[in-house]
Amino acid sequence: MPTSPKITRRDFIRKAGAAAAGAALAAKAPGLVSAASTQPFGMPYIKRQRNVRIAVGGWAEQNMKDLLEKADFTGQTGINVEVVLRSDVKETELTKIVGAVQAGTSPYDVIDFEDELTTTLSQANYVIGLDDILPADMWDDFSPEMVAYSNVWSKYNGETFRVIHNWEMPIWWYRKDWFDERGVDVPTTWEEVAAMGEVFTDPDTGVWATEDGLIKGAFLNVYLAWITLQAGGSPFDVGEPYRMALQYVYDLMHTHNTMNPASLQKDYNQVNGDYAADKVAFMRQWPFFGDFVRSEANAEWFTEEKATIGLPPVGPGGPEGSTYPAAWGFGILRTSPNLEEAKELVSWLASTEIAVEAMKVGFWFLNARKSVLAAAPQDNWLVQQLQMYTDAGVIGVRPFHPRFVEALTVIEDNASAYLTNQMSLDDTLDQTRAQLEDLE
Repeated sequence: MPTSPKITRRDFIRKAGAAAAGAALAAKAPGLVSAASTQPFGMPYIKRQRNVRIAVGGWAEQNMKDLLEKADFTGQTGINVEVVLRSDVKETELTKIVGAVQAGTSPYDVIDFEDELTTTLSQANYVIGLDDILPADMWDDFSPEMVAYSNVWSKYNGETFRVIHNWEMPIWWYRKDWFDERGVDVPTTWEEVAAMGEVFTDPDTGVWATEDGLIKGAFLNVYLAWITLQAGGSPFDVGEPYRMALQYVYDLMHTHNTMNPASLQKDYNQVNGDYAADKVAFMRQWPFFGDFVRSEANAEWFTEEKATIGLPPVGPGGPEGSTYPAAWGFGILRTSPNLEEAKELVSWLASTEIAVEAMKVGFWFLNARKSVLAAAPQDNWLVQQLQMYTDAGVIGVRPFHPRFVEALTVIEDNASAYLTNQMSLDDTLDQTRAQLEDLE
């Protein structure tokens, strides 16, 4: 049997029109016709069993099963739900979906997916618009920051393709015990962060003021997106804010001795390990770090003063945009053989009542919806952090590019060359700008 040719992301987008036509035919396929209309003459009526498959990451599998059982979705609707695992690697998942949709099939009906896949799949017309099935008052329950974020990362041409259920952002963690011991305040500006190298970095003991997971594969771009947002811009614009941000990161590594240059070879798990080994004074990290330090494995080491949550420092762009969220949410593949059931499931998951129940089942479903925060246990550290950042007005919108995955590679490759002294800042910016223009 011949193998399918490899499809590049460029090909993926270019073939979107053909895919849309195929999807239109798929929507009229016999599998979507009611059972009554397909019964041979004279045969007794057999009610069609209603099923739907939802794909989630391994971290959300049990939470989703628990929610469906607790809230009795099947009992309410008569729809049987199968929870299946999707790949946690976006490129792998993309390849799987492309192959299935181009063949007129679907590996599942509903998928829980991240920002980058939302952009790619909606542009290619591989997922359906959701506005006609969402509760009319749903957006009233979302914080202004979540609405702004969704308008950029969950919509295409003004139409909604994903309903956010999980909203998390980089958190500012610091060793309060070390700061108190040295009699210094937690830094609140770029300049104060840079000065921390002199306070905490000790090459003899391997201690650094800060580290980050900047290994290539989205991590460097995540960090530069954050720093450039703090400077008042986007790395994809390659303007003055990006120049300022890139220079600042270089100076943290090579001038001020504040950030460990080995961050360029570290992933998030390695950074977590360094922090728990007493090698890092403060850092930007995602919420899963909170679970890591509070785990049984770190029980003897952990105290709240060793991993205190603070507000992020303010850059030249001002407080708003000091950090940004990333999100996961539910969408529906256009070639789903159970389209009506998929719509019912997503509409149900998007309701205010179920959003609250989902959060109670597992904090993977925690977000800044007003009803969710109101019902959340206020003694939970993640709830406290989300409320702190929301109240402080420091949340901006994650920098966006319509071809995010490809643009990410451009940013990473060129920034890495500059930060390792292989290219000048001017040459880095010129090359980055030219390569991004080629994506347009």
